[in-house]
Amino acid sequence: MIKKKLVKLAITTITASMLLLTGCGKDKDKNADATTATDAVINIESEDTMTDPSDMTVVTKEGYVLSELTGEWIDENLKNQRPLCIMINNIIDAMPQSGISQADLTYEMIVEGSITRYMCVFKDYSSLGKLGPVRSSRHYYVEKAHMLGDLYAHYGWTSFAEEKINELGVNNMNGIEGVGGVMYYRDESRYAPHNVYTNGEMINAGIDYMGYSRDYSDGFKKSFAFNLEDTDLSGGTSANKVTVPFNSYYTPWFEYDAEAKLYKRFQYGDMQIDQETGEQLAYKNVLAIYAPYSPIHDVLLQIDWTAGGKGYYISNGQAVSITWKNEEGVVKYYDASGAQLKMNPGKTFIEVLDSNDSGDLIIE
Repeated sequence: MIKKKLVKLAITTITASMLLLTGCGKDKDKNADATTATDAVINIESEDTMTDPSDMTVVTKEGYVLSELTGEWIDENLKNQRPLCIMINNIIDAMPQSGISQADLTYEMIVEGSITRYMCVFKDYSSLGKLGPVRSSRHYYVEKAHMLGDLYAHYGWTSFAEEKINELGVNNMNGIEGVGGVMYYRDESRYAPHNVYTNGEMINAGIDYMGYSRDYSDGFKKSFAFNLEDTDLSGGTSANKVTVPFNSYYTPWFEYDAEAKLYKRFQYGDMQIDQETGEQLAYKNVLAIYAPYSPIHDVLLQIDWTAGGKGYYISNGQAVSITWKNEEGVVKYYDASGAQLKMNPGKTFIEVLDSNDSGDLIIE
């Protein structure tokens, strides 16, 4: 019989709480007084008969769970809630975007015309402010949304995206159909098609309008693994600036802020700002992976998510080589030892470069 050791840590001062939980998340109410952290109890269980007990560690905090998207503490009521995946415009005419700094995950992939588009992923979308501009779907984003829980928002689609949504049974909310008037609006201060927006209230109204469940289906598989606390990378390369060479037209980059321990994002020759906060986008983790893109029809592209490949994990001023592969329909990431990659708790930006065409990541 496997024996379990249970350790209860009663945190009776805010200082002790912050020391223990550094890098592990945030309080349920960001604006709550600091004294609300007093008397929080964290339970740590480990299987003491295992060869490596750390791999079996279970940490609990009353009223909270660890997010499967960030590794941070979130309200326990969100435990089984599917995240929202939403398509966001990323051409220069759409700058600055609104609300995307709140995304837990941001995927950037190439679309036709040598430009990119984002898919922003939100675990908690109940109180989101203005979000957008929202744009149309591509079928390889549909496949990625399917891996993350099947709740997918967009404004328009290609025929391939429509086919893929139907094939996979993805719960989508398309702005050019009936849900459009419920879930999206146009900001007349901008010109179409770069002026479609939504917000948390409208997103939830759209989910209700479509009759979709907010809960994961049985058997959902997680894509990510996280350290319990902020951890420096070992055996890596110094990464104070990371340039992402999608093509000669578009080469965004990240610069490391050592004080904040975050990567700040730049594109189109300048800082990338969230219009709603006025602040520069910043991320704890950057994942850059290479995947095979190929033409599917005229200028449209597709990605082979089954191929696997190489990439880099970047955090805390260091970069290490990783690999990725598709396991039972879910993309997972692995370190040099072959173990599943454990990322630091926090927001992650995921760059998907073309293994057939994009240049090498520039790490300085």
